[in-house]
Amino acid sequence: MTAAKSRRRPGRPSNESGRKADKREKILDVAELAFSEKGYAPTSLRAIGAKASVNPALITYYFGSKEKLFETVFKRRGTQIVQRWDELLDELEARPGRPPTVEEIMRAYLLAEFELKQSGEGGRRFVRLQARVHDETDAMHFRLRREVYDITTRRYLAALERALPDIDPAEIYWRMMFVIGAFLYMMSGVDRLDDLSRGRYKSDDINELVERLTTFVVAGMSTPSTSGLKRSD
Repeated sequence: MTAAKSRRRPGRPSNESGRKADKREKILDVAELAFSEKGYAPTSLRAIGAKASVNPALITYYFGSKEKLFETVFKRRGTQIVQRWDELLDELEARPGRPPTVEEIMRAYLLAEFELKQSGEGGRRFVRLQARVHDETDAMHFRLRREVYDITTRRYLAALERALPDIDPAEIYWRMMFVIGAFLYMMSGVDRLDDLSRGRYKSDDINELVERLTTFVVAGMSTPSTSGLKRSD
């Protein structure tokens, strides 16, 4: 083969770089599953390497450390949720003369999460991982939550303050914490609706779940401020 024929055309990745990208994604998928099933501490690079059919040294080569691997896994889909949150709120706030309602804001906030859960096995893995991350209290997990979610969540809180001028801002922040707890529980797939209703009702229809949860959190957000407490604004 001549040198001209063996030379890659500009702008086209080599087969080797494509294989590296595929291997890297496989490691991330395997790590996501392992972290979602067992959490961060009990999961070893050796176990991830065995399931991904790679040497643990290769994982260290790609990601640097177990903590950096976990961070990459979490941010890979966490940023997808944040981007969708921003898109939905941008659409609402771009309307001329019609500011977003509480119902629209809360539906957008919930919808982005449940869309990811419906997106496939990767989305379902991340939902389990996200619940674990929110349940941990160490510095790394707190840092990841702040880095991924805080800027956009504050956008939604500001939108809620504008939509609810008569509600104490402290009340809105407290209620958003309750909203996060409710949707994480319902997304986790461990709710007991079927058990408690003895099979009369099920939570497997995501669209129904989002609508019922939206109705619930909008009512909670919109109810008058808690009596007996001094307004904080």
